Amino acid sequence: MNKHELFRREYAIPQALLLDLLQEAMTAMPMVTSHRLAESGDEVHFKTSFSLTSWGERMVAAVEADGPDHSVLKVSGEPLVGLLSTRWGEEIHAATIESQLLAAVAGLVSAAESNPVLMLQADHRRVELLFAGIAAAAEPQDRVPLLQELVNALRVHMQLEETHVYPLLGAEVDERMAAEAEVEHELARDALAQLEELAPDEPGFEGALTMIVAGIEHHVAEEETEAFPALVAELGPERLAELARELTAARADLLAKLPGDGAQPKRQNRPARPKRTNAPTRTPRSGRTRRKIDPAEHTRAELLERAKKAGVSGSAHMTKDELAKALV
Repeated sequence: MNKHELFRREYAIPQALLLDLLQEAMTAMPMVTSHRLAESGDEVHFKTSFSLTSWGERMVAAVEADGPDHSVLKVSGEPLVGLLSTRWGEEIHAATIESQLLAAVAGLVSAAESNPVLMLQADHRRVELLFAGIAAAAEPQDRVPLLQELVNALRVHMQLEETHVYPLLGAEVDERMAAEAEVEHELARDALAQLEELAPDEPGFEGALTMIVAGIEHHVAEEETEAFPALVAELGPERLAELARELTAARADLLAKLPGDGAQPKRQNRPARPKRTNAPTRTPRSGRTRRKIDPAEHTRAELLERAKKAGVSGSAHMTKDELAKALV
């Protein structure tokens, strides 16, 4: 195709989030008769109701990353001026597409800026795309920049959740749910550290990658089906908007501190967690006793959290039975 760029627009949101909002906007636009996400995962092919013109038949909306937290929308089409279309008509059609699509996207972007869940879910989609890119890379050296991007993306995302989201989740929804989410983050950090120690062509790399993908997928599923909906229901619009502003500011600060020379960043100390004022008196964190522990009465996440608090060495690799014995 001989594509011509019709218009572009920059947005201060991540690429994955803009792609999601773009498809949502097209779904709600009467003039868009069909759309599909390309296999590349970074552009949407669509048609409009103005099918007699070339723009309406072969439209592409590509979303490019412009840094970790900004993106650019570029819309192009294939011009064809013939008996049923004129250049003047094409220009009018292109202007109509631009005004309607940008207006639809702008409304969704505005809503997303006050919805922290959409931001966090966009992080999840970005990590999933990075996993897919790493797995599909033809050469080991092609995986290196993707791995660095994955490390940075997970580090920023986990720190945002641990500092701003999980305290609210524990205080407003369920202390146990928040504690288990933090344990899963620690497991992800351990798996990520193992992945960083291996070269992409080194034996064991594929196994380490499979392990972290499985762990992240499980964690994401729990957050998006249980934790996030419960938090949204409890906080309400005003507090959600406040959380969105906190996350936006904190993200910018964390991104500014990431190394810019491509070197593997060192693990940073996590900031102090805000004190929870209404936590229950007995939780997976504080309910340790010296009596024998029955593994059947606890999840592995609970036992692992207690083991970490107790300073049990090698706890991340223990089974439930081993953890129960170590805590006696």
